[in-house]
Amino acid sequence: MGAREDLLAIPDEVLRSGRIGQAVLVFMDFLDSPQRWWSGFGDMEAGGHTWQGLGDLITISPISSTYQVSAEQVTFDVATTPEMLALALDAKARVRDRSVTVYLQLFAMDDVEVSDDEIRYGQPIGSPMSLYSGTMQRMPWSATGSNQRTIRIEAEGNFFRRNMAPRGRWTDADQKARYPGDKGLERMALYAGGYESRWRG
Repeated sequence: MGAREDLLAIPDEVLRSGRIGQAVLVFMDFLDSPQRWWSGFGDMEAGGHTWQGLGDLITISPISSTYQVSAEQVTFDVATTPEMLALALDAKARVRDRSVTVYLQLFAMDDVEVSDDEIRYGQPIGSPMSLYSGTMQRMPWSATGSNQRTIRIEAEGNFFRRNMAPRGRWTDADQKARYPGDKGLERMALYAGGYESRWRG
């Protein structure tokens, strides 16, 4: 069922109750250890999965909700300890080019429990709706003072490589890497700045 069908399936009295909340859920497909989390507290059951609440340990940059094809970048800032930072930097190969999806989940607030240190959300309504899909790329980090460290995971939209050829760049080196001994692109560099060939009759 798609997002439109999910929304239409919500009873009208629930939508008009004024007791509807929303939460952001994130799936990061790390190599060997995929993670599902959301920016709240406690575990949330939604879409057939358990999402771990990370509270304010991770922040997400704004995501536009346009319908056009976009190569939008989204960043995730993670507060880390020195030990976590070292582990993350050693795990770059498990992150780069792996997929990330951000979802929006609606839920009923009739049974919300609020305490001084956490908010537990109520019953999810419908399925998580995809807001953003991309791949994780660079992981720059920063340190402020002696005990504040942040690592950033930069994610690029699924269309950020749309201008690249399907099999890489059209260069002699790339062609020979794909097909050893192939000479089809040996003269490609000659044509890059314009090339005129004169034929004798």
